Amino acid sequence: MNVQQPPGVCVSDGRSGPTKRRSAPETGRSRLFASLLRPSVLATLFLLFLVVVPAFPAPRDLIVGVEDGWIWQVALLPPEEGWESDAGRSALGAVRYAERKVKESPDGVSGRDIRFHQEDAVDEASAAERVEDWRKRGISAVLSFGRGREVASLRPFLGDAGPVFLSAFGEEANIYNGEGVPARMLFALDLFRDFRISAFAAYAETLFPSGSVLAILGDKLDPALERYSRNLGDMFFDKGFLVAHFWIPGGGMDSFRMIESEAIASDAKALVSWAGSMVVRDVWRGTRRKSGAFEIWYGGAPQPILLSFNGIVTADQEYPVRIDPALKSLGREIWRRHNVTVKDTAIAGRAYAACQWLFDAFQRAGSPVPAALAGTMPLAEGLVFGSQTLSINPATHRPAERTVAFMIVEGREFHPVNTLLVRGPDYLP
Repeated sequence: MNVQQPPGVCVSDGRSGPTKRRSAPETGRSRLFASLLRPSVLATLFLLFLVVVPAFPAPRDLIVGVEDGWIWQVALLPPEEGWESDAGRSALGAVRYAERKVKESPDGVSGRDIRFHQEDAVDEASAAERVEDWRKRGISAVLSFGRGREVASLRPFLGDAGPVFLSAFGEEANIYNGEGVPARMLFALDLFRDFRISAFAAYAETLFPSGSVLAILGDKLDPALERYSRNLGDMFFDKGFLVAHFWIPGGGMDSFRMIESEAIASDAKALVSWAGSMVVRDVWRGTRRKSGAFEIWYGGAPQPILLSFNGIVTADQEYPVRIDPALKSLGREIWRRHNVTVKDTAIAGRAYAACQWLFDAFQRAGSPVPAALAGTMPLAEGLVFGSQTLSINPATHRPAERTVAFMIVEGREFHPVNTLLVRGPDYLP
């Protein structure tokens, strides 16, 4: 690493001793530098340095702190782009900001400091070794910014001994066990992807009168998609809508013309498709110029392939986070305290909310033992996530509710048409 030295400082190359600089005629710049070297100025600069730069303990102090019980530890896993990306630096800045607030508070968290350790990503090959290492080091929890993809690799090894694993994302992470109960050590900040069942039921209420016909296109050969279709039909029915179910055999149909004609004949106001983006494309092409055609709502996350199809509607829990003005204020505070530019305010907000969740659980547990922490993680309430306030649903190990935006495709862009507070469903049989 190249280190730039101020004028007049001796520099050593480690082999031939100090290298002296030639003396130069005194200039305005050198006189200014000389004035900065006065003892009174140096003392002032030193005091400013102490204020601006947080004092983190040396490794030996960390060991003593852990052994004496006044430091509790959390491991950090990077976003997919790595720690040196905008996302990585923004997430880490928010974590250091939260960590410092605890350090500077009179009572800390249950009288302790919480220390976050920046680590490398986990893959399937290293998962068992990493879990063993965390346990040896006394790591209580792991906070990941990897969008939940580590869950499949880690869950066989976390068991009931932990550490607790918290994803700052997790929409695609299935944290349920075979009985539909969340695994004891797994938690996520996002609603699970099945939140769109509740979201579309709520959205339909804002648009259509009771008694309207709503169509659902599902896949009988995919257990998850069959379950989503059936449960959405039940929710529509409970809200007073008439439901027309249509089924396809594993997305393998060559034509959807009969389904399209029957849906139009039934006067369906909208068709919700759980059958994948390619099916949505084919249905859109077949109905876009037909009289009395229905709206098409896509049951998956927004994706670029949909941008060619004007009128497609999706539900998204990430968009409200990306545009949240409260997270811009958080970014400015991180810059003020840590001199870190937050270019990704959404992931910074996720990091700060996840830290609060962990602090709440540590405070309630009064212990760094993962089993105790796992017992209090589902009890958290009042977590600040930008403009949202989150409480955790013990039945899902996720927030009970999140703000969801309904986005329509127009001019090759997604545009918000409505925003609702949506409760994520409990496990759906």
